[in-house]
Parts: sequence; structure tokens; C-alpha cells
Amino acid sequence: MGRDLTLILTAGNNENVAPKSDHIFNNKGFTLIEIIVVIVIISIVMMITIPRVSSFLGNKRENFAILTSKIAKTFDDAFLHNHINYLAIHLEGTMLESTEDDDNIFGRDNGISVVNLSNGKFVDSQRKILQYKNFPESFRITEVLLSSGETITEGNVLIPFYPQGYSDNVIVHLLVDDEEQWSLRIFKHLKEPRLIPEYVNFETTL
Repeated sequence: MGRDLTLILTAGNNENVAPKSDHIFNNKGFTLIEIIVVIVIISIVMMITIPRVSSFLGNKRENFAILTSKIAKTFDDAFLHNHINYLAIHLEGTMLESTEDDDNIFGRDNGISVVNLSNGKFVDSQRKILQYKNFPESFRITEVLLSSGETITEGNVLIPFYPQGYSDNVIVHLLVDDEEQWSLRIFKHLKEPRLIPEYVNFETTL
């Protein structure tokens, strides 16, 4: 009896409910126009944001590529032309007063140059590919670690590249976008430097 009563009550409730097909028909989904509007809005947002992200990532990769390729080309140029190249690393915040003797080379800030010693005076390399490169504030050269154990945090560091095919062991610390810490490892007998996505020293890296 209880079971019959339940069935009756259920049937009675259904009398007050619209047919199933009508209920589905009245619950409308998105119209074609609404879908098109949503797609257009998403497309506009993507057009605005994607180029900015691509530009951001592109600039970061470009700066790393410039830095590593200049070091490799400094190595090659010294060997091929039988002279000493000096890789000048200009740390951030240098901005020293220029003098007539250095042609403002050592007053440069947050960048790298390749220079040669001519008549007792440092001059920029004449090769276009080795010209001075200044990096943006988002790509900062913060310090240089020398194989002697010295850490340089300001001014300029000169790293000689000899025609015999060697230079020196050096680690350059970089701060990218104010938060990413990178190390650039220059090897004494290798042409290509190595990028490491953290700050390292000579005790923690080969």
C-alpha cells in the first residue's frame, strides 16, 4: 500500500509539471549571435596580450643570445686574427666619469664591449659584430666572480681572450626581470659559455 501511494503521489505531481519536451524547449542555450560575440571578445583579448607575452619572451631570449654569441665571437676573433681581445663587462650602475684616454669605454653601464689595446690605450674593436651592447634594466649584470676568488659588484671587468685559444674562468651573475637569477659561466679553454638558471659559484659548478 505504501508503494502504491508513492506511485500515485508521483503521478499527481507530474500533472502540474510541463511535458518534458516543452521543459527542454524553454531552457534556451546560447544563440548564434551570442557565441559570435564571445568569440570576437576572446580574439580581441588574445590580439592584445599574445604580442606582449611574445615580445617579453623574445627580448629575454634575444639578450641571452647576444651575450653568449658575443663571447664566442670574441674567442674566435682573437684566434683568427692573432691578437688579444678584451671582453669588457660593464656592471650595472657604473656610470664613471669619462676621460680622454678611455674614450668613454669605462663609463658605460650594464653592457659588454670588446676592446683592444692600441698604443697603450683601450679602443673599441673595429669589427661591427663585436661592438658595444647595452642591456635594458630588465636584464642586469649584477656581479662578476673571478677564478681568483674575487667578486666584483661595480665598475668594469676586463677578460682577456688570447690568440692561443684560451681566456679565463669567470662567472657572470645576471638578474632578469628583477626576480630570475642566472649565471653565465665562461670557461678558460672553451669557446661557448654556459647559461645556468640560478646563481652559482666556482664551488657549486664545474
